[in-house]
Amino acid sequence: MTITAPAGARPSRGRRTLAILAAGLVVIAGVGGYVALRALGPHPSSPGAPGPTEITILPSPGTRSTCIVDDIGAPRPTLALDDGMFQANTYDVPSGTSGHAGMCYAAATGALFGYANWTKVGGAGGWFSYPQVAYGVDEYLGLATTYTPQSPAWSLPQTVARTVNESLWITATYALQGPPAADVDGYDLSFDNFFSEGLPPRFESGPFVEVEIFLAHNISYPFEWLPWTAPTLVNGTVAPHLWDIAYWCHGADNGSNANISFDFSYGGQSSHGLAAGTLGVNLSAILAEVETLMPAASCWTGPLHGFSRLYLGEQDLGSEDGALGGTSFNYNWTVPSYCLQTRVGAPGSTGPGCPG
Repeated sequence: MTITAPAGARPSRGRRTLAILAAGLVVIAGVGGYVALRALGPHPSSPGAPGPTEITILPSPGTRSTCIVDDIGAPRPTLALDDGMFQANTYDVPSGTSGHAGMCYAAATGALFGYANWTKVGGAGGWFSYPQVAYGVDEYLGLATTYTPQSPAWSLPQTVARTVNESLWITATYALQGPPAADVDGYDLSFDNFFSEGLPPRFESGPFVEVEIFLAHNISYPFEWLPWTAPTLVNGTVAPHLWDIAYWCHGADNGSNANISFDFSYGGQSSHGLAAGTLGVNLSAILAEVETLMPAASCWTGPLHGFSRLYLGEQDLGSEDGALGGTSFNYNWTVPSYCLQTRVGAPGSTGPGCPG
């Protein structure tokens, strides 16, 4: 079934035109639990690689307590973790806006604190910021390909096909204090993944794919989502949970490149997702489903059956925000636990987890 994207745009890191998914259901499984710093076994490509590989991004015992702040128009600051890094980002901020985004790591607790504080918003727009934890290719630092610290047990970039075969699970424990709904036109805390056709990877250089997984959110775009149900780890228990799914075609600001974003929204678009707790998803299952949905996206001009050959370059955890004009707002979130785990079997009553 071919679907034509209607007119309209979603302001984001790349402006996107909406299309609605109308094919297939996704089966997602999650993992959970508090994480420990360890990487088990050889690289997943090694013959006969045993058992799961666990990569803890947070806590990061080798990282000192520190804060970074990104003021409007300033270079985006970064700080390396043992694996991955955190980075404060501002972008697409309307003229006349004052404020900043920042992040702090607390060595005593192992938790990362992200926030945005906009004291005056000059005009409506977004997204204003994306304070994030990144793993893999840091594609926000311009044309030069820059890599975060990575575990030799599992590193990026690698093909979608290889990631799908690894049963890659992502789990985070977090708490989000969102901005007042009356002052914003949307916000989210999400896992965000970026894919490109060639090496080295380039951000929004087509064919380019984004797969974003909204954990906590207040998404108010004028469109419809397709509801579906999938197994999801929530606070230690795997059970069927409601999600919504849609895809976006990137707009003219990206030229003629083939760019598309698939959005997965926990709890459904009309909900606010999970504001605080532990949530785990099986990224491999999500990517396998994206491959099957490509032919239904009439706006996609990249390879219809070639998503598996694209490269996963970057896996993020971070937040977005967009605001109404003439207001002010702030929000914050804390993540004490965030890990990647490969070669995990089907979840049990509590999920295989990242033990700590």
